[in-house]
Amino acid sequence: MTDCRRVDRRVWYGTLGLMTLALGAGLGLIIALALGWNDPRPTRPPDWQAPDLPISLQATTDEAVVTLLDHPGSDFILEIEAAPLSGPDFNGYGLVYRAQDATHYTVFAVGSDGYYGVLRVMGEEETPLVDWQQFPHVHRGRQSNRLRVACAGPTCHFTINDEYATTLVDDTWLAGEVGLWVRGFGEGGVKVQFQDARVWEE
Repeated sequence: MTDCRRVDRRVWYGTLGLMTLALGAGLGLIIALALGWNDPRPTRPPDWQAPDLPISLQATTDEAVVTLLDHPGSDFILEIEAAPLSGPDFNGYGLVYRAQDATHYTVFAVGSDGYYGVLRVMGEEETPLVDWQQFPHVHRGRQSNRLRVACAGPTCHFTINDEYATTLVDDTWLAGEVGLWVRGFGEGGVKVQFQDARVWEE
């Protein structure tokens, strides 16, 4: 009987220890994301840079505007920098990657209200792969934001202003064009200036 109690006690303490470790790791991750999990850009020069930037794209209410940059790729790091010029803070803008055409693509976007999301667009159907959510490192209002996606196979890592945001595994498209995206949600639409776009080939 004594041996059974000792075993039960060891199992209980072991389980309690594992739960404490798991909770500690989760809390550490939350704190790291809140304070900033720095993920700087590559140190070498980019392999490609969009030649015609800066450009401004404008979208009316409930309209999405896509401009492809004629640079196909599969595994890469894509980074853009953009800033809203006009319109309400309820908007969306960002980078398109692995686009099959201007109506079939994945977009990593932020809004001037401090939110970000990852969306898959297939014609008229839009599927949130990462739901719109607040992120403390999204610059609000008219401030510029630097967005980066690093893809290798089906796994893509997403960064906002050099701070890690999320990771996504999606094998819908493993290659395609890169581009720019603007969405007007609020009344009067939005105008965004894309200041730079660059690619590092993996």
